[in-house]
Parts: sequence; C-alpha cells; structure tokens
Amino acid sequence: MVHIKSKNYDINCNWKVFVDNYLDGGYHVPYAHRALSGNLDLSTYKSYPLSEHFMQTCASQPASGRLGGTDAVHVFQYPNFMVNRYGQWMDTNTVYPLGADKCRVQFDWYVAPEIAGTSAVEKALADSEVVQAEDIFLCDRVQRGLLSDGYEVGRYAPTVEGGEYMFHQRLNQDLSSASQIAAQQ
Repeated sequence: MVHIKSKNYDINCNWKVFVDNYLDGGYHVPYAHRALSGNLDLSTYKSYPLSEHFMQTCASQPASGRLGGTDAVHVFQYPNFMVNRYGQWMDTNTVYPLGADKCRVQFDWYVAPEIAGTSAVEKALADSEVVQAEDIFLCDRVQRGLLSDGYEVGRYAPTVEGGEYMFHQRLNQDLSSASQIAAQQ
C-alpha cells in the first residue's frame, strides 16, 4: 500500500475517551455514522479480544460502493494505535494525550498502488472526513458529560463493550504498577 495523506485532529476530550469510542463494539455506528452504517452489514459485527489487541470485523453491504468493496477490519493495539482496513483502503490512527481533556489523533491513509490518484480515493477521503467529524462531535460531548454533575459510573455492556473492558483492565494494571514503583522510590 502507498501512503496518500496524513492529518492531525485536535479533539477536546481525554485520549481515553477517543479510544473508548473506537472500541465500543460498533453500537454507535448506526446512530452517529449513518452514511458509514449504510455500507456495512452491522448484523455481522464480531469482536475478538486478544491480550495486546482487540479486533472488530464487519461485512460490507453488497454493492455498497465502498472503496475495495470488502469487509471492514478494525484492530486496536494497546495503548493508543488503531488500524482500519477496507479492501484496497487502510488508515491508521495514533492517539496522543495533550492534557486531561484534550488529545491529538494522527491519521494516515493508505491505498493499493493501482488506485492511488483516482477519483475513488478522493471520495473515500471525503467520506472519511465526515466520519472523523462525527466522532469528534461525539467525543467532545462525552467529555462534557463525564465532567457534568449528572455523570455516574455504569456497568459494561458485555455484548458490545469487550474492547473497552480489555482497554480499561490493561490500563488499570499499568497505572497500578506505575504507582507501586513510584511508591517504592
């Protein structure tokens, strides 16, 4: 694959909010990403928890017009890296904390060499920009909600929040270990 574009998005949310949004098992997709969900057969959504990774897959709708026209594969590498593959299209996302309520997400887009420079790539980039704007809107609102007086911690939804659970467990282990090491010094 060849690299076609990079872009940074500065988002008004904690980096962990962005990761949670990515790992939510796809349940926000039909509500927040109507155009994207029209290209996917969400009834086929599956997730695969692994020790350092969390993978989510979904079949595309027949004749969806999606670049590559194949199934979606999303892989999260703990703690802050994501890979999204749709046939001849791939993007990577790296999340960087910038503060308690701000992060930067670096996107890099790649395509198969034979389609680089085609109008299909420009359309796919425009479609991706719409999805990023929708996710930025969601993450901003979630961050505001977390800081509100009405927020209360809830339970995980086991059928869709396996990714968040894996991420939170692993992060808790790492932060607990770091605290123990600091206390010993």
